[in-house]
Amino acid sequence: MTVLLLFERAWIGGQMSDLAHSHDEVIQASWKRCRSFGLNPKSAPAIIRLNKGDWEDAQGKSKDLIVTTQEQVLPYYENILVNSNSLVLLADSSGNLLSRWGRPGFINQMEGHLFEQGTSWLERFNGTNAVGTALQTGESVVVGRDEHYLIANRYMTASAAPIFNSERELVGVLNISSDAYLPTSHVNGMVKVMTQSVENQLIMATYRQHYYTLVFNNSEDNHTSQWAGLLVFNDAGEIVAANRRADLLVGHVLKGLNIEMVTGITTLKLSAHPENQTLSFLGISNYRLFGTLKRPLTNMIRAPQSPLSSVKIKNDSKPVEAVSGERRLSDLDLGDLKMQKAIKQAASVVNSDIPLVIQGETGAGKEVFAKAVHASSDRADKKFVAVNCAAIPTELVESELFGYVKGAFTGANNKGSMGYIRQADGGTLLLDEIGDMPLHVQARLLRVLQEKAVTPLGSTDSYPVDFRVISATHQPLREAVSKKQFRDDLYYRINGLTLFLPSLAERNDVKALVERLLIELTEDNQPPVSNEVLNLFEQHPWPGNIRQLFNTLRVALALSDGNMIHTHHLPDDFFFDLKAQPTSQEASNTYQNEAPLLQTLGWRDTLPELYSATDGNITRIAELSGVSRNTIYKRLRALGLK
Repeated sequence: MTVLLLFERAWIGGQMSDLAHSHDEVIQASWKRCRSFGLNPKSAPAIIRLNKGDWEDAQGKSKDLIVTTQEQVLPYYENILVNSNSLVLLADSSGNLLSRWGRPGFINQMEGHLFEQGTSWLERFNGTNAVGTALQTGESVVVGRDEHYLIANRYMTASAAPIFNSERELVGVLNISSDAYLPTSHVNGMVKVMTQSVENQLIMATYRQHYYTLVFNNSEDNHTSQWAGLLVFNDAGEIVAANRRADLLVGHVLKGLNIEMVTGITTLKLSAHPENQTLSFLGISNYRLFGTLKRPLTNMIRAPQSPLSSVKIKNDSKPVEAVSGERRLSDLDLGDLKMQKAIKQAASVVNSDIPLVIQGETGAGKEVFAKAVHASSDRADKKFVAVNCAAIPTELVESELFGYVKGAFTGANNKGSMGYIRQADGGTLLLDEIGDMPLHVQARLLRVLQEKAVTPLGSTDSYPVDFRVISATHQPLREAVSKKQFRDDLYYRINGLTLFLPSLAERNDVKALVERLLIELTEDNQPPVSNEVLNLFEQHPWPGNIRQLFNTLRVALALSDGNMIHTHHLPDDFFFDLKAQPTSQEASNTYQNEAPLLQTLGWRDTLPELYSATDGNITRIAELSGVSRNTIYKRLRALGLK
């Protein structure tokens, strides 16, 4: 599971929930709880209501939530109520119904008392239901008609999602119920978007007066949409709050970080950016993001500047991108043999229409490699569009990729959207983490690739498109095909040539890579790095790959203040990873147990690992490999290890 997918999980009290399971598992677990409560499917819903005093207290505590939902969010989605036989419910964190909005005819078909203010929708009283189950799991949930535990509730389908305040505390649940067979994915998507709209308004109400806000997304077309990321920072650059979408887009928990570390733009320059101008930056995950700044409504007392803002980052508005966006394939060759192989293969087809699949671990540099392919091709003067399929909510992937016309669906931008595919016309489209693309979207993508034309949602008009498609994934697509999780026809359409990028721990050009990254981070004024640090870099397992190395260097630059980087300038996480990896003796014992297997594999694959695991002990390597020391020396020289 990728970092971006992990951030799809809900947050409870500032901590990530570990309750994210498949839909069937969620329903099965809920039914099990219902049985433990002593409920029977034939039981009638229990009407448990707060007394007058408790209801007034609950209403008072949730006043801001009720007003925000009714006055600032629902008006944008009122056609949900007008055009469908549905009902919107708002409950507090204890499962008590706070308010409802919808068509009276729909309410009259139901058990009316269930929908009175102050009535509890907890599972223990009403069985499996969207409100109660969302509260129990802390995640968005869909409950179909027959998935309700109580037979009496099986006249409706419902989608619900939890609402969190600026402190990531669960404060309520928003629900849409319907007796019609509305598209489940559409309703669930709308619930998620509406929930985030409520959360955004709660954050703005708390911080808008005295703090800077940055609204951002992964495209210029949608960076101010309801599904945008939102973060709040103070005059010293400290991020004091962020919505869940912001964490997902950047790939990191943002609260407590410095805004410069996240955007690569100093706090002073960012706070001076014009409010009506779009700015672009690279997130910590190295995805290009686009945003709009809003200044505090009232003047602030200026706080001391954060020490992190003294770090020199190349090109404040486009950190690293100014360099990395122009890299050609030859610029990526720093001496590693596996990288050289991938570069040579890519260069041989750089101007052909052969689709590429780039496979490698998360953070290994797949997008940078794809950009280098683009920059080395005859499409270099056209647009490079990167789409992270794992970062887009499942319900919105189609509209984001293919675009949509005005009024195509509830909550759509009133100007429509071109979509990523048409943006890439003439250039290159990178579909990152394509293995996470929903199957129904895969079918539409296949049709676009075959017909070289795209039809926006809600339209009958097709638009011709011409682009080079590059796919990237951290998981073996062939395995996903065998499990029916990825379409085989799409796999063979996109898989013209698969390029394998090594993890950072497998590369033997770490020192050269460190030098390159420091040049980019400091505009050629990179400080020296102590030999002790360089040796640790070469021994490190780098579970986060180049992305982790990049962020480690950024922290080290901030703490060293431009002077030589020593071990005490490295973050604690760096040393935790070092302690966690096995010792050389443990690794050697592992290879001893696997020696027969190793002897049957190609020495080009096994020798680098043996060399690292035994700390270069030639005698030990020869014993494990079953060949002479002279042969080992000869093979090491061929690999550039000696």
